[in-house]
Amino acid sequence: MTQKAWKELYEASSHLTKPAHAKALIASEAIPEIKRMLLAVTRNFLKKGDVHLGLKTYIDKTLRNDMTDHMLAQLPTDTDTLETWSQQIFGKEKFGMILNSLEAHSNEFSEKAATIVQPLLNIAGLPLQGLSFLFFMGNYGFTPFGIHKENVGEEGILFHLGPGKKLFYMWDDPTYNTIAHNTQVFHNIEEMLPKAQCYELEPGDAMFIPHQVYHVANTEDFSVSFVMDYINPPMDSFENELIEQTATEQLRHQQTHQIPVQMESDRSSWKSLLNPESIQKKVEIALQRKILALQSNGGIALKSNKIHQSQFSNKSFSIQGKTMFPLLIDVSDDEMIIFARGHRLREKKHSNFLQFIENLNDQKIVSFDEIRELLEPDWDLIDIYGFLGKLIATESVRVVMTS
Repeated sequence: MTQKAWKELYEASSHLTKPAHAKALIASEAIPEIKRMLLAVTRNFLKKGDVHLGLKTYIDKTLRNDMTDHMLAQLPTDTDTLETWSQQIFGKEKFGMILNSLEAHSNEFSEKAATIVQPLLNIAGLPLQGLSFLFFMGNYGFTPFGIHKENVGEEGILFHLGPGKKLFYMWDDPTYNTIAHNTQVFHNIEEMLPKAQCYELEPGDAMFIPHQVYHVANTEDFSVSFVMDYINPPMDSFENELIEQTATEQLRHQQTHQIPVQMESDRSSWKSLLNPESIQKKVEIALQRKILALQSNGGIALKSNKIHQSQFSNKSFSIQGKTMFPLLIDVSDDEMIIFARGHRLREKKHSNFLQFIENLNDQKIVSFDEIRELLEPDWDLIDIYGFLGKLIATESVRVVMTS
């Protein structure tokens, strides 16, 4: 997970445009912890109950929605592993399980994932639609849904965790690359294999998968892999999204009103009703705040889950910022917006607030007494406790309790 290893993958992939294989990108000693987190993700997902959203299970290549009933009846416990739990659910069947949006079900996994991929973001930049994660588990042989390619703009990095090997096949050929997305999937796998480039993945290896390249994997023995989608949208869809977001930015101080349009007016005159400078400003603000939200969340598209924090008002405590999740500020005329793990926290302005945030972003441990000294009397205790509660609820900071 070193900067050097990520740079080598970036160069080998021709700056994330060509398939590339990286050996031992994840250290072997880190794999058990990641698997434990994926087990917790699975348990949290099942507890929410919306099992039809984001989960697919296959037995002998056939999609089996009924298997979720078995999973709900036998949730994974802390003493389980992914392998032992899946044996309880699937027995000796050849099965595959896919779970999307892992970041929606565990702040802990999100922090680990952000730590793993930060060196890539430092090299390749932040994709404007952010990062998302999914994982595969099973002994399903070839990918159940055939030889396929990802959505436009979704570049994938597969991290193989083992214990079994995974064979990865790719068809990086102009004949296939130019086929429109979501128009064709190939199931004649054995027939097409001789024309594919094959990569053998050991536990800890990673595979970069460009969105335009057809691919399929073969996983004969039980193993686990998780995938990061590095999502750069097509310009047209990105512009459309930004235009939609301008309506939610609640820009104030717009005092002018539109004048009525004459019933018989010429179409060529209608463009004068628009204020291009105002529209441009709104889009720029929407873009700026979108990027700040992503940066505050380690590039991950979905903001963190809010947690229920314990009362701390009568205790001595300190807080510390997190390297992966800087707190960022956007200041307007009458308020501050603090971006914390993708959330927007709106607060009244304070002259010492920037110093407070800089201390946290430098990972300094800041005591409650030091916070009061910085923020009082402009903020009273209710203001201070309220803001700290928001930071703790979003898990943007670590809490250090003292006696």
